[in-house]
Amino acid sequence: MRIILRNKIFLSAVCFSFLTYIIFFGQFLTPSNFFWGSEGKISDVQTKHVPARTYFYEKITQEHSFPFWTERMYSGFPIYADPENAFLNPLNDVSILIFGPLLSYKILHLFEYLLGSLSLYFLLKRRGIGLLGFVTANVIFYFNTFFLNHQVHFNMTMSLYLIPTAFLLADLFIEKKKFRYILFQSLVIANAILWGHMQSAVIIGLGIFLYMIVFSYKKISLRTFIFYFLVIIPLIILETLPQLAPTYELFNQSMRSSNLDYLKGSLSPRMAVFSFIPYLFGKYENFIGQQITDAFGYGEIYTYFGISSMILSVLALLMLKKSREIVLSFIFIWVFLIFAFMDHNKIFPSYTPIITLFREWVRTAALSSFGIALLVAMLIEKLNEISFRNTRSGILLVLSPIIYMFVLASTETGGTARKINSYVSFDYIQNYPYFSILKIIVLVMFSILFLLFILRKWHPHIFAKALPSIKIALIAIVFFDLIYFSKDVLSARIHNISNYKTASIPKELENKRVILNSTPIVGTESLLYKNWSPFGNSQLKEKNYVNYYAKLGIKLRGVPASNDALPPNYQNLKKAGVASIVNTDRIIYLNDNNNELDLIKNNIAGHYLKKEEGHMIMQINNSSDEIINTYLKYDKNWQVKIDGRKIKITKNEIFFDFPLEKGNHLIEISYCPKTFYFATFFSLISGIIIGSFFYIQKRKIENK
Repeated sequence: MRIILRNKIFLSAVCFSFLTYIIFFGQFLTPSNFFWGSEGKISDVQTKHVPARTYFYEKITQEHSFPFWTERMYSGFPIYADPENAFLNPLNDVSILIFGPLLSYKILHLFEYLLGSLSLYFLLKRRGIGLLGFVTANVIFYFNTFFLNHQVHFNMTMSLYLIPTAFLLADLFIEKKKFRYILFQSLVIANAILWGHMQSAVIIGLGIFLYMIVFSYKKISLRTFIFYFLVIIPLIILETLPQLAPTYELFNQSMRSSNLDYLKGSLSPRMAVFSFIPYLFGKYENFIGQQITDAFGYGEIYTYFGISSMILSVLALLMLKKSREIVLSFIFIWVFLIFAFMDHNKIFPSYTPIITLFREWVRTAALSSFGIALLVAMLIEKLNEISFRNTRSGILLVLSPIIYMFVLASTETGGTARKINSYVSFDYIQNYPYFSILKIIVLVMFSILFLLFILRKWHPHIFAKALPSIKIALIAIVFFDLIYFSKDVLSARIHNISNYKTASIPKELENKRVILNSTPIVGTESLLYKNWSPFGNSQLKEKNYVNYYAKLGIKLRGVPASNDALPPNYQNLKKAGVASIVNTDRIIYLNDNNNELDLIKNNIAGHYLKKEEGHMIMQINNSSDEIINTYLKYDKNWQVKIDGRKIKITKNEIFFDFPLEKGNHLIEISYCPKTFYFATFFSLISGIIIGSFFYIQKRKIENK
């Protein structure tokens, strides 16, 4: 009981954090519900995350092998090297194996939310902000429409949820200068990389860098500041090298290496109003953004943080004393204003390092939402300290973003700007469905603030007693605002998937390269079927592979459904090793010979002793010396052994060949991820050496 009383504020923070999660995500925790796409519309959950998690679980629990290589997408693909699948994330792997593909994510989602949320509590506590400020900041940061919309992007969500943890660790290092905080910080960024969202890792890293600049000034030396980043970068590389090394190899062969528009997703300056007013382009079911331009997606452009939150954050900038917290929040808001509108401010040329590797930089909204949450938390905590004396400097902080956006908007021309104008005009806004509720929120908010100023000026004795009630009223408005306007996003993102099932395929088609034309299979849904497939979903799909299939009339750019991507002439598919096509009424067999070895182009006698993804053993009786042409996609990690003797393979278009002498031979073809093994070995040895060095140094210091 004494422990509970001693930690009652922290326990209250835990309760409020969990309760807020239940208010927004209670439906998600029910067994039948999951993040998904609405009927008729697909999302990354369906085309990427759930199939990959299911495939990982079944591959290990049923086949007892790690999924380095799969034949169920892109006619063979090093699936572990695509970081978006998070197959090399230890926490993700363990949770999937213990709880299964779906329940594991629900547990991880709640766990990482609570870790980030409670990190926010301790960070705010260190900044002198109490429980009420935390409750407000927590709901603004985690439950704005930006984060709610991106719940279908597992890797992004699970990375950015730990932004407060990253800032807390930076704050602890500034105070205590302990190496362990650098180590823990590296793990936070490594978590983002191993979840496969490199852009989130960059955003978190940028946030840490700016946080360190603001809060370390005059607290630590420049030498210590530089040391922090010189140590953390190698640590991150060592922790993630088993993922980074194969990913880098795959990236160099991919479409993404030379075909990325880093300006894609850049917002129009007129869309800055979306942070104050939600759904101006319509709700999910009647969204018209992509009719204006295909770059405007529902999940990216809506960055509504709550009109109540925006009003309070402006008040904080205006009337609070200019502290480091104010400066940091202001910088984070500017990060969003610069990155989200980069196509119009022309700050980043096409050769800018790192920046041009990614698109949709509107995702820096994660940092601006933290800045706004921090401003509102400070205002709630220091409501009795607001003063008109601070407005002289505060007006510059408020006006500078407005002037910047006005300049960008005035220089924007073209058809897109003209189309958007009609949706951001005052006439349209006052007639759109949500104007009345927004007006009520604003009027109630200003009424409470007006009452606050009246009591503070003329009735200070009443003001002191009324202050807690005023704070609670403001918090209630913020909650109502975000809960009310979250309904459309959550109804679009959370669905009952108890009826979601995959179609069955004939036993004879398992482990054969087959196109299922009888049902639309999108993205990595092909992983859920036991046939081998030329389709899939990965931003790192090989350029040569896509071009090869394009010559055969198969569309692999984007994420096409299997029954939308086929050429009219099925016979061309034979050149890609496709054995058959399953239509709704019949199966079309493309192999017109009786060769059992469907992965061998040559007409040769033999049979399989073992045929699994990444491992085949076959007995071949060859009547003469010849080059064996395979339908296995070339990768330098393939190993071919003939009668136990390793032989060299050669690339032939997208497949590989190997020489075979006359006679009866046992041939074993296996995929060995040498890059992964080498990177893992190097990381472990380096980690042991570095750990031993710091341990010895620590002992020396303790013995002095």
